[in-house]
Order: sequence, then C-alpha cells, then structure tokens
Amino acid sequence: MMRRWGYTHTDGRVYAILLLSEEPLTISDLVEATNLSRSSVSASLTRLSRDYLVNVRKNGKIKLFTPIPAFLEKFLNQPKEILEKEVKPLKSLTEVILRESNSQEHKLKLQEVLSDLKALECVLSKIIKMEEEEAQCFKR
Repeated sequence: MMRRWGYTHTDGRVYAILLLSEEPLTISDLVEATNLSRSSVSASLTRLSRDYLVNVRKNGKIKLFTPIPAFLEKFLNQPKEILEKEVKPLKSLTEVILRESNSQEHKLKLQEVLSDLKALECVLSKIIKMEEEEAQCFKR
C-alpha cells in the first residue's frame, strides 16, 4: 500500500514496524527490527515525518518515533493527487501534440485519448467534490 502512495519498500517496512509496536521506537530499534542500515532507516523516517505519518519527540538526546495512522487521509487524497499529478499534465500534453500533429490518423488517436482523459478528469473531480462535501463523515 505504501508503494502505491509513492513510498519506498524501506519506508513501508519502517512504518509497519512502528504501527505494530506497542511503544515508541528509536532509530536503533528500527535498524535492529528491519535489518536495514541506519542511513536507510533515517531517510525513511525523514520522509514519513515530513508527510505526517510519523511523530518525533525527544527524550533527552534520544529521538523517539511513533506512527500516525493516516490511511483514510492518504486514501482520500489519492483522487486529487492522480488528477493534479497525472491526468491534467497528460491532458495538456495531449492537447499540445494534437494541435501540432499533421497526420489525420494520429489526430484521431489523440482525440480518443483526450476524450478518455476528459472523462477521467470529470469523474475524479466529482469524487473530489463528493469527498469534500462528505468530509464530516470522516471526522474523528
């Protein structure tokens, strides 16, 4: 699941160990539990912290890491991310290529692709709107 959200296999392993742990863990704990290098674990923790999936607190000089379960939030953000990062850029690129194409056969193929992208954009926009309207259902 983490890979689908753009994280590495290492990020997923680190996050899973944190989720399953009964208590906060240190980098050393995570290195031991995952059999990964300290630098790999540290890099994963940086990404996970940046994206609010892991909370970091200090106990003296020791950093303790706890997971922030955010599956629902990540899932609900997917339509918006797909629309903004994939569909809209591909649609824009297809429109440019379509305008510059000299072949009628090529233009027909591009128009078909563009039609599908517009339909996908419409569906994703409706999903996003529905999620925004129903956000109160997901409040904790």
